[in-house]
Amino acid sequence: MTDRTVRSLLPTNRPSAPPRTDGYDAFLSYSRDSDGEFAPAFHAQLLDFDKREDVPDLNVFLDRTGLANNPSLWDAIERKLERSDYLILFASEGAASSKYVAKEVAWWLDHRGTETLLVALTSGKIVWDQTSNEIDAISTTALPAPLVERIDHEPKWTDLTPLRQRRFWRHHPYRPGVLAELVAPLRGPDISTEEILSAHIARQSSAGLRNRLVNMALGVMLALSIGAFAFAEREADRANEAVNANAAHLLGATSHVVQQDDPATAQLLAVEAVERLRDGQTRTALFNAVTANEPADPYLLRTVDVPEETGLADVAPTATGVVGRTETGDLVRWNPDDGAPTVLRGDRTPFGSVGGPGSGAGRTGPVVSGSADGAVVAAVDDLGVTVGRFGPLPEGGTSRQTHLDLPGTTAVAVTPDGATLLIAWRDAESGQNRIGSINLAGRDLALLESDDGAQRAPEQRLAFRSKAETDLEVTSLAVGSSRTVAVADTAAGTLEIRSLDSLEPTGTGPVDLPEGAVPSPSLRDWATLASDGDTTTVTLHHWADGSVRTADCPVPRAWSNPEVVAVDDATTRALVATDNGLVACEIGADTDVHRTWHLSGIRRPGSPVLVGVDRVAAASDGRIALWSTADTHGDVPLPGAAAAATGRGAGSGSDAGSPGGPTAVLATFRAEPTLPAGTAVSWSDGTVMIHGLGTVALPAGSPDAGRPLLPVWLDADRLLLVTPDGDAYRTQGGTAAGYEAGFRDLVARGLDQGDPGCATIVSAQRTRDDVVLVDACSGLHVLDAGLQEQALYVPGPLGTTPRLAPEWAEPGRVAVADDGSEVAVAPRDFSLRVADLDAAARGETDVWTVRGSSVDQVRLIGARSSAEETAQPERLVTLGLDSKVRLRAVTGPGDPEGLDLTGTYGDVMAVLPGPDLVARNQGEALAFFDIETGQKVGALATRLYAPGGRVRANDVYAGDGQLLVVQDHGVTTGWTFSDDQMIARACAMAGRTPTAQDMPDGVTLSDTPACTD
Repeated sequence: MTDRTVRSLLPTNRPSAPPRTDGYDAFLSYSRDSDGEFAPAFHAQLLDFDKREDVPDLNVFLDRTGLANNPSLWDAIERKLERSDYLILFASEGAASSKYVAKEVAWWLDHRGTETLLVALTSGKIVWDQTSNEIDAISTTALPAPLVERIDHEPKWTDLTPLRQRRFWRHHPYRPGVLAELVAPLRGPDISTEEILSAHIARQSSAGLRNRLVNMALGVMLALSIGAFAFAEREADRANEAVNANAAHLLGATSHVVQQDDPATAQLLAVEAVERLRDGQTRTALFNAVTANEPADPYLLRTVDVPEETGLADVAPTATGVVGRTETGDLVRWNPDDGAPTVLRGDRTPFGSVGGPGSGAGRTGPVVSGSADGAVVAAVDDLGVTVGRFGPLPEGGTSRQTHLDLPGTTAVAVTPDGATLLIAWRDAESGQNRIGSINLAGRDLALLESDDGAQRAPEQRLAFRSKAETDLEVTSLAVGSSRTVAVADTAAGTLEIRSLDSLEPTGTGPVDLPEGAVPSPSLRDWATLASDGDTTTVTLHHWADGSVRTADCPVPRAWSNPEVVAVDDATTRALVATDNGLVACEIGADTDVHRTWHLSGIRRPGSPVLVGVDRVAAASDGRIALWSTADTHGDVPLPGAAAAATGRGAGSGSDAGSPGGPTAVLATFRAEPTLPAGTAVSWSDGTVMIHGLGTVALPAGSPDAGRPLLPVWLDADRLLLVTPDGDAYRTQGGTAAGYEAGFRDLVARGLDQGDPGCATIVSAQRTRDDVVLVDACSGLHVLDAGLQEQALYVPGPLGTTPRLAPEWAEPGRVAVADDGSEVAVAPRDFSLRVADLDAAARGETDVWTVRGSSVDQVRLIGARSSAEETAQPERLVTLGLDSKVRLRAVTGPGDPEGLDLTGTYGDVMAVLPGPDLVARNQGEALAFFDIETGQKVGALATRLYAPGGRVRANDVYAGDGQLLVVQDHGVTTGWTFSDDQMIARACAMAGRTPTAQDMPDGVTLSDTPACTD
């Protein structure tokens, strides 16, 4: 957090000090074409924002006449600039092209420089090229030429675009934060943004509290006069609620202010805000605290910088985290749950290749090992072994790190308790391969090597407890159970077991290892990988009995050169590295059951390891990345490359044959709110996949093989796959149980008695109790989830002309209420219609109503009513032909409300009823809009896969509390947006608990912070 100046921020009833008269705090330069209305309104807000006793009011000059109207005014403008301390530039496309704005900026740069120039972006872009370390003059559209030419460091600007694009910007939750960012430098170098923000919130809180106290006093008087003491109590509660609300809003606003510089603190503050009060402002703060620093990969929990910018070269797992070594001999320890990494500084020169000629190591970099708690770390280089101790020093100990000179060292291991160090090396003089153990318990590291003169061989100067020779060119050492050590020679494919005490072989003979295998940390198991371009398979080899186990490990189509790099000791996960990212694969006992996590989010991941039971870590360019594979079903991969190239299922619509391959229809089901959601993906090439269960294959000889199938969950274990002509198949677990006999008869009345052109099922959805099918003419077929009763048929409102295409081609044209009471249909070129299914069940015939003009997509939001939230009726969210999103009631009069901000957004649309958000595609990200206010509350990078440059509406799906995104490797299920889920995510990303120092002035840390262990 930023240092704060301690002072009284509570205002009094006395007026603030008058503004300065000797000059201006700032000169506001703007384009009349771009910000002619916004700039004066914002100027008024700026002057009124920081009102405190004994603090002069701000004096900011704003030219309302304009040089464009009267160029002779330049002399007067120049005098105003001379008397100003700062220049505030409203950067925009108009400002970039305005010769008068350029003239003002050029004067400022000539006479004052860049340190007193504040940039506020209102439209356009400012792009800094990280590679060349200069402004990208081509992509930058908001800065005037003089500034682009002379700027020599990455600029920091205040983003006003969320306010500029919203009509009711004065109520935007970002407004206090951005005003405070601009006011703080005007108040002096020692004044922080947080202090200005705290003063503003405190002023509001004090005013609100005074009003509450007056009302309470009146209430007390009323109570004394009429005996209604309950009224006074109620007013006291309201006063307390007002104070709590102001504290929550201050936490949320401060979270926004510190988000860029201190994301962990921003996440903690946002959680505290929501825990105190859940309203639009605090939920927006939480959403942005989670998503502003959310990587494109939803599994990437966080990345941390190794202190002092040391370059990590290798890491190894411990029971609690990772240990590693840098390129200059430093040792690193990181337990993700305990805070930032810690470093032991070394004095070694950069290392070279591990092992000498014939060692079989064949790689560059140290071999690293650590005790279970990471307190003792050892790393190999080409000169020997560096040993460090992070934990408490032994009694009398003074050394935390030492280097043991032993040329030819090839492998190192530390026992889990940190009491013994094991080293394998090749003696250059004798040509013998040796293994030695050194006792570390209770010893100072400086005593591990005695200074007896250079005439003695290096190994004779080391305090070995035991030494032994081996015929193996040792590449790996691991301490096993029953005081044994496993010694492996990967090049020769041999492993032997030795006694930890004597280092002599036990009765177990050598074991042959598979070629190119990668060991688990204990060397009990070895993993190999086979890839034929379409499929990638990991095979696990158990050395004790020679048994093997295999698991599919789907690699994204666009990712190249897969290589297995790690397997954990529990043999439940393997890690495959590619040129583009990592793939974590579950290795279950049942080969038909597997999960896969495609991990990315950092560039050039190196030295990846599996940590614990649900984490993956990798070192890259001085950073450590941490992924989580906990509490998720993982990814569902796209169909194989061959299927993607050729699959064009029947009835899938024109878009199904797009250059990027088949499109997807998704279905989710959650039996209970606390249970995981099952997810099925049906591709337009006929492939059906279920999360955690793999690919579903129809029975041999099925006439529907290769045809697109609409997925509908019957219960947690059974899936119904409906064909376009109304047939169906049922799955049991992950396999097709066969043709659903009699299903066609249930829906035949609506399909067979109408026009043949209507007899195509284009949508199938599950409600709370029923299954709803929609045909090409908007006819509805409703049957119970048990498939026992005759379907209720509701004829479409538009006769017998097909107006709906299958979901693979035109998703979002059918929406069903969760309880099945209404169905909304958006036929092509016709008005939006809503059917009342409750009325249809009662035998009524006039059940369709027109609810709007022709639209491209429609979603239904169920009714909401609770003690904590405002009651809301069922509503429709529509995407119009004009690309505008509108909100309207399902029943009753009233014009629709527009939800769009100014901007360009694609046709991807998903609705998340829990947090009341609408998601739309914005390039490679999703933009989220609050349904109640229409404001854009944030964006989330997704790396959306766009075949042919076009992102399709069925690339995003929201259901059962989760958001599924079709990406370049399949379907990702990592994002969930309920408040509780985002709170858990924010706490995990922060990686620590909040402290009193994190709290903004005027807010006290609660006794039980939300983010606690």
